[in-house]
Amino acid sequence: MEIISSENKESITYHKSIDQITDEFNTKQEEGLSESEAKKRLDDYGPNQLKQESAISPWEILVEQFKNIIVILLIIASGISFVIGDVLEGVAVLAVIIINAIFGFFTEYKAEKSVQALKEMVTTKAKVIRDGSLTEVDADKIVPGDLLVLDEGDKVTADGRLIKADNLAIAEAVLTGEAEPVDKNTDTLKKEDIPLAERSNMVFMGSSVTRGNGVAVVTGTATDTQMGQISDMLHETESEATPLEERLDKMGKSLIVVTLVIAAIVSVVGIFIGREVMEMIETGVALAIAAVPEGLPAVATITLAIGMKKMAQYNALVKRLPAVETLGSTTVICTDKTGTLTENQMTLKEIYLGQDEDVVEITGTGYKPEGEFKIGEETINPQENEKLSLILKGGTLCSNAVVKEEDSLWNVVGDPTEGALVTAAQKAGFDREEMQHEGGYEKLEEIPFTSDAKYMAVSYQTPEEKELVVAKGAPSVIIDMCDQISTQGDVKSLAESTKENLREKNEAMAQKGLRVLALAYQKSEEQNSPLESSVKSGLIFLGFVGMVDPPRPDVKEAITEASRAGVKTVMITGDQRDTAQAIGRKVGIADKNKGAVTGEEIEGLSLANLIQKIKNNSIFSRVSPENKLDIIKALNEEDEITAMTGDGVNDAPALKRANIGVAMGQRGTAVAREASDMILLDDNFATIVKAVRQGRVIFDNIQKFIYYLFSCNLSEILLIFLGIILQVPIPLLTLQILWLNLVTDVFPALTLAWEPPEEEVMEQPPRNPTQGILTADFKKRIGLHALIVSLGPLLVYLYALNIELPLATSRTMSFVTLAFVQLFHVFDARREEGLGFDKTMFENIYLWGAIVITISLQLVAVYLPFFQPILNTVPLPWNLWMIVLSGSIIPIIIIQLSKLIFAK
Repeated sequence: MEIISSENKESITYHKSIDQITDEFNTKQEEGLSESEAKKRLDDYGPNQLKQESAISPWEILVEQFKNIIVILLIIASGISFVIGDVLEGVAVLAVIIINAIFGFFTEYKAEKSVQALKEMVTTKAKVIRDGSLTEVDADKIVPGDLLVLDEGDKVTADGRLIKADNLAIAEAVLTGEAEPVDKNTDTLKKEDIPLAERSNMVFMGSSVTRGNGVAVVTGTATDTQMGQISDMLHETESEATPLEERLDKMGKSLIVVTLVIAAIVSVVGIFIGREVMEMIETGVALAIAAVPEGLPAVATITLAIGMKKMAQYNALVKRLPAVETLGSTTVICTDKTGTLTENQMTLKEIYLGQDEDVVEITGTGYKPEGEFKIGEETINPQENEKLSLILKGGTLCSNAVVKEEDSLWNVVGDPTEGALVTAAQKAGFDREEMQHEGGYEKLEEIPFTSDAKYMAVSYQTPEEKELVVAKGAPSVIIDMCDQISTQGDVKSLAESTKENLREKNEAMAQKGLRVLALAYQKSEEQNSPLESSVKSGLIFLGFVGMVDPPRPDVKEAITEASRAGVKTVMITGDQRDTAQAIGRKVGIADKNKGAVTGEEIEGLSLANLIQKIKNNSIFSRVSPENKLDIIKALNEEDEITAMTGDGVNDAPALKRANIGVAMGQRGTAVAREASDMILLDDNFATIVKAVRQGRVIFDNIQKFIYYLFSCNLSEILLIFLGIILQVPIPLLTLQILWLNLVTDVFPALTLAWEPPEEEVMEQPPRNPTQGILTADFKKRIGLHALIVSLGPLLVYLYALNIELPLATSRTMSFVTLAFVQLFHVFDARREEGLGFDKTMFENIYLWGAIVITISLQLVAVYLPFFQPILNTVPLPWNLWMIVLSGSIIPIIIIQLSKLIFAK
């Protein structure tokens, strides 16, 4: 074991030569470490795992429920009831508080348990050289100074400086977002501040070896790794409150002021006109209870839980209830490219058969071996095309990757580029294992791909006992190896002018975002040895194969729909500029005249300049985790509601800082899922747009029941206030108000959670993120409609008093009239602008169930002897019901007519 003593191990290490590193390592090894020193350093540098946020405890969830402002108001009202001797009222209000808390607790806790079920705990092993011998240890036992041995297929378990690299390639998408593996070497890097994706002599924790082998001196473990730095950044990043949380908090604070003002005004007015002080105190408590929408926390929680369930049906798992609505407020979706917009699976899409010959297009995406071969609009059989067959056979023979299906997902073991070649061959019916084991192809020799040579070559003995040599690699290299070109059924000399034309074709394919490889072959009667000398020249050029990490099939349509909804999509990726730009154009993110902005270009920009860059551009490439976080901060500074999608560790800080972080469930890392608010179980970008739509529907429905509850509660206040002004006995008693708020109001309000969406819900721009729920127009509508609703029971009450009915009967009539008019008022709430009595009302079966239940409960309150002394009701003679129904229906007709007039 040895420790590289440097405060900045990483930056110094990749600028040191191999000799400096190995000398330092050998010196430290010779000095040795005592057992106590070794243990101390393991304690200092291990365990080699990232910090993760702990799960929310049930107690924390329960405490959050009791922090609700509405609950606090109810506790105050309950306390006043106990103080003035109304024990029954105090107990009733406390029961409401407990019910609300239980609703919130179980829904939040269930969501948290669902997320915990996604987490996987895996113990990783690593091969290290200690005391001159190779040994396998747990990853959390690695310390800086160990020699980390890397072979194809291994996970890299620490950061390290390479001292040996034999044809080594590392997949670093988890950190950089770049789909293609990075070729590694041991060269000393001279330039400072090199982007992470270009540090070719370093390996990083969390990446994986796709080709070759190597040895690296461990320079950092745990939080001293690049992944560890992201973890620290993640813990330093504060989560943004969701728009719904902010709006409900703002509304709750306003509610405190409104409640106190209403209670004070009515009490003072009552005392001023000669009412008894104790009566006015009791009235003040009644008004406080009337002003507080007791059912709001329960209805809001249930509505969000319903939204959570619906989103789960769309393969979107929401971790926090308020986050269900947040996507509906989203103005900008910041998305990663690899694995989010694209399949994260290299796919061979185009084969160029040579000059003056056809271009073959291949359908299908990813590693699933299903697809067709087309020339123009015509589907062809590749086995009937001699040259195409030779390209496909040669591509798979000159590859070592294996494509296989696991858990209904097709994956590649080995280099993704080779995986694309193998998959294309399988689509045509050519399987390398079958060709070798049953088809008579025997592998003779191989030249592995190296970053220096930039080609791979193999030789096979064919079933005809001839030798077939196949080479694939960088077009510029392969073209120079050839002196002939294969045409359909013939071989011609390869002139220099033809070579130049081939180079131009290669460039044209690359500009379309394709990764281009060239293939060449040679056939002979007997084996040429060695292979390296036979491929240097004299090869026959076959053609180009163009592959790409393709966009997901429905991404373009989803981005278009988001754009219509006023939601901007921004690509933030660690991939190359050209690749990002090509994908961006394919999915409809970028304007054709605009390029991609690199992380280097935005590094060090002031906040104002960064904001301007974001406004004018939609694609950011070669970005670091810090760049992603800065972009999210800049957007939030502009009051944008941000949704950040991602799957890698490098996305985690931005996922946490965004208003809502959306992680990938299938390919996403545990760290990304931990930092997110929502997890896409199908990794499908289009699911986000479905969630945006559902979020908007949820917020519309939340506004509907807020309008409904507030207008109902305000109608109770106005009824009592008008009664005091008219100097008649209080039309409603405290427990009658509580009954209305908990029974008559809650069931109809709950049904609004299942309301079908308004027309053109995705044609409207996002809501103003700085605008509260209770806008001026919203308040006016609530106030006007509440006044109309209150006039029905008030006139019925005044009529009953005028014909000298007993006070208990008059109050019961007022009580029942208000209950029914509030019940029918739910139809006013169903549509913000249109009429609530339309054909869509039959789509919500819960609405009719609530009507039946509420009417039944109201009849029970009037006619069941048990409730009569509690609610101070008396049975109503049937001849009075015409008056009650008239007072209930006429206000609704007036509101519907007013909506019709205003709409026109």
